[in-house]
Amino acid sequence: MTRLGIVSDSHDRGIWLERYLEVCKRKKYDAVFHLGDLNSDARWLQRRMDTPLIAVAGNCDYWSEQARMARASYGEHRIVAVHGHLQDVKYGYERLSYYAEEQNATIALFGHTHQAFAGWVGSVLLINPGALMDGRYAELTLDGNNAVPMLLDLHES
Repeated sequence: MTRLGIVSDSHDRGIWLERYLEVCKRKKYDAVFHLGDLNSDARWLQRRMDTPLIAVAGNCDYWSEQARMARASYGEHRIVAVHGHLQDVKYGYERLSYYAEEQNATIALFGHTHQAFAGWVGSVLLINPGALMDGRYAELTLDGNNAVPMLLDLHES
């Protein structure tokens, strides 16, 4: 079984980064994804965790040299991680689903909208943790063929 932490759109909100770091240490994720806005927050997390961190740049990471897309595989699950602005996710999720299929991914992680979402669009499981700046994050548990997302709130942790 693999457990992944997922955050996006932290936007330099230190208190939520600190609380999320506590969650990561307690839950001992196998990896954490930071889906952009702000890469400096991703670097802050990375310096304080033993957990591997996979980060992509968002639309507010103007001068970042960070990649705009990352791939990862866990067993038969192939994940593509993006911020989502380049796939126009504020106008629908179909383009992201097609993009993930082109990348041979079965799961797409994204942010940008600040709205939490987990669901199937076409043959791809899409997960948006919501905005960490609002205390939102997600977990993804992968166990064999099963992929189980959970949308969570640091206000309740």
